[in-house]
Amino acid sequence: AVAGGIAATVVLYLCSIVFKNSGFYDCYWSVVPVVYAPFWLYTYGAWAEPRALLASLVTVAWGTRLTVNWATHWEGLAHEDWRYVDLRAKTGRSYAVASFFALHLFPFALVTLGSFALHEAIATPGPLGPLDFVALAVGVIAVLLETFSDIQLHRFRRQNTDREAFLQSGLWAYSRHPNYCGEAMYWWSTALFALSVRLSPLMVLGAVGVSCMILFASIPMAEKRALAKRPRFADYQRRVSRLIPWFPRRA
Repeated sequence: AVAGGIAATVVLYLCSIVFKNSGFYDCYWSVVPVVYAPFWLYTYGAWAEPRALLASLVTVAWGTRLTVNWATHWEGLAHEDWRYVDLRAKTGRSYAVASFFALHLFPFALVTLGSFALHEAIATPGPLGPLDFVALAVGVIAVLLETFSDIQLHRFRRQNTDREAFLQSGLWAYSRHPNYCGEAMYWWSTALFALSVRLSPLMVLGAVGVSCMILFASIPMAEKRALAKRPRFADYQRRVSRLIPWFPRRA
């Protein structure tokens, strides 16, 4: 699986160079765990193992939803994510190197570490325990949270005509980034499934890595851009939770 992931990463990186668009890796992120799950179910003959099936079902639901969301709103090869455009502008001639390490190798490491926990959950037989039910609940909430937050966001973008307006209703009234929260929760769900059979720091490396990427890279970049374009976003920052949905403070 790791060897295949490395090969896929190199191919996608070469595609990004040829087509001058680093967005190819976005689809890999949500597809590869969905490929791993049935492969490992078959490899270990785990089709009748409840933990393996639950972890796989959560993964397939998460990956299918994320992939459909990406494909539905994909604008074609002429469009490149603004984060990649910014990185290209900042790094100049060294962009090819920066793209390989920051946009390909780093996410490959995260998704591989997160999938390692999925592997342990599938490969290790045994009865379900309390942690498995917690993992299932976290996974289901993660998929629902991402689904509804993205639906609300895309609906707002279709209807909004004010360039300085931003979404502050629905789930976005309780979290500034409910979709990122759902993403982090999926990886923690996988980690919890793995921890139910093997108490090891290795089981949470992927979830910790994704959470750190969201908290210290994805969110700061998105909010810096929002503040530059929408002055009222500063008040929204003061009132609304950054990641985990919670009741907003009074204005």
